[in-house]
Amino acid sequence: MPRPIVIIHGWSDRSASFGALRTFIGSLAGGKLFEINLADYVSMDDEVRFDDLVIGMQRAWTDVGLPTKAGAVDVVVHSTGGLVIRDWLATNFAVGEAPIKRLLMLAPANFGSPLAHKGRSFLGRVVKGFNSEKPFQTGTQILKGLELASPYSWELAMRDRFGNSSHFGSGKILCTVLVGNVGYSGIMAAANEDGSDGTVRASTANLNCTLIEADFATDPQKPTFKAWNSTGGTAFRLLDGDNHSTAAMKEGGPRDPNGRAAIERALTVTDEEFDAWCSQCAQETAQITTAAEEKKDEARYGYQNTVVRIRDDAGVDVRDYFLEFYLEDEDDPKNLFSELFHRDVLRSVHAYGDNSAYRSLMVDCTTLFRDVDKEQEYMKVSVVASPEFKTNGYVGYRTFADEDLGGLKLTRAQMQKVFQPHRTVLIDLTLRRERAPEVFRIKPA
Repeated sequence: MPRPIVIIHGWSDRSASFGALRTFIGSLAGGKLFEINLADYVSMDDEVRFDDLVIGMQRAWTDVGLPTKAGAVDVVVHSTGGLVIRDWLATNFAVGEAPIKRLLMLAPANFGSPLAHKGRSFLGRVVKGFNSEKPFQTGTQILKGLELASPYSWELAMRDRFGNSSHFGSGKILCTVLVGNVGYSGIMAAANEDGSDGTVRASTANLNCTLIEADFATDPQKPTFKAWNSTGGTAFRLLDGDNHSTAAMKEGGPRDPNGRAAIERALTVTDEEFDAWCSQCAQETAQITTAAEEKKDEARYGYQNTVVRIRDDAGVDVRDYFLEFYLEDEDDPKNLFSELFHRDVLRSVHAYGDNSAYRSLMVDCTTLFRDVDKEQEYMKVSVVASPEFKTNGYVGYRTFADEDLGGLKLTRAQMQKVFQPHRTVLIDLTLRRERAPEVFRIKPA
C-alpha cells in the first residue's frame, strides 16, 4: 500500500504551483510508492500567526484521516513550510512519537529570510505579495517570524535543536535540506543577494546549527563560554545553480544535474543509510563551494548567519550596542584587518525590527580565512553597549576594554569552529548592568 505523503507550500504560495513536484514524486517506483496529499494554508492575512497555522494543521491532519502512528507519513515542505512543520512537531509530539518518517525541506526558511523585512511595495511588486484575497495584505505576523534574527526562530531552535533530545536523526525523522545557491532573473532579481537563492540564504536554510553562550555578568574579568552543537542530525546539500523556485521543481528545475536524484534519495533513505547520506550531502556541498571559490564566484561563497542576542543580568534586552571585530597581527600594526572585516567579511547586519537586541550578521567565511592565514593570528571582539557606565555615571554597561571586561579572543583554530559556511550560529551574550551607589541611598538615623 502506498505511503501517505504531504506537500506543504510556503509564504504567498498555493499547492497548485507544485504540479511538477507532485508528478515527479508520484512517478517514483512506478507510482506505487506514495499517496500524495496537498496542503493549503493562509499566509497572506495580516492577523494569522504561526500558532494559528500549527493548530490549524493539527486539526486538518485529523480531519483528513492521516495516520498518527510514529513514522507513518513522509512530508515535503517548501520555504516557510519548514517553520510550520517544525513548530507543529515541537508543539504536538514527544521525540520518537511524531507521525513523520522522512522530511524533505526544499529551500526552507529555518532561520529566516532577508525578504521578510522588506516593505509592502517591494513584496507586492517583486514577490507578488498583493495577489491575495485581501489586497495589500502580506501576512504581517508570519513575516515577523520570518524576519532575520526573529525571536520566534530563536525560540523555536531552543525547542527543537538544543533540547536534551531531537526529533531528527537516524531512528527518528530523517530530515534532508536542499537549497539553491543563485538568485532570480527579471524583476525578481531585485531580491537577490550573495549566499542566497533569491529568497532564503543557504546558511538560514541549514538546520544544523551551533549555540554559544558568553557570560560577562557573573565575573566580568573572567567571562565564561559554553558551546553546543544542535542535537540529532539532518542532511544538508546545496543545489548548484538553483534558485528558490527551481529548487522546488518550478520553472523547469531543479537545474543541479543531481537535483532530482537528491530529492528521490531524501524520500527513500533508510535509517541504516541516513548517516552516510548526511556525509555524502556534506561532501558534495563542500565540492560545490570550493568550485565557486576557485572561480571567485562570490554569490556562491560560503556565508554564515551569525545571530547575536545581548541581555543583561536582569534578563532585560540590550537594544543599543555595537560589535567590533579586529585582529592581533604583528604584520598589521595599523589593524587594517578591522577595516577589511567590516567592509568585506561582514557583508550585512540586520537588527530585528521589533527588538534590536537580536541581530543577524552575515559573515563571508571564504574571505575571512583567505585573509586570516596564520595560526598565530588572533581575532578579538569588542562591544560597546548603551548606556555606558563610565559616561552615564549612575547605571550602564562596561565595555570590552582591558580594565573593564575580560577579552573575547579567538585563535585561528577557534575561528574555524565559530565561523563555518552555510550554517547558523546563535550567540547569547550576557552583560552585567552596573549601578552606582548614588542610584539609591539611605541616610542613617
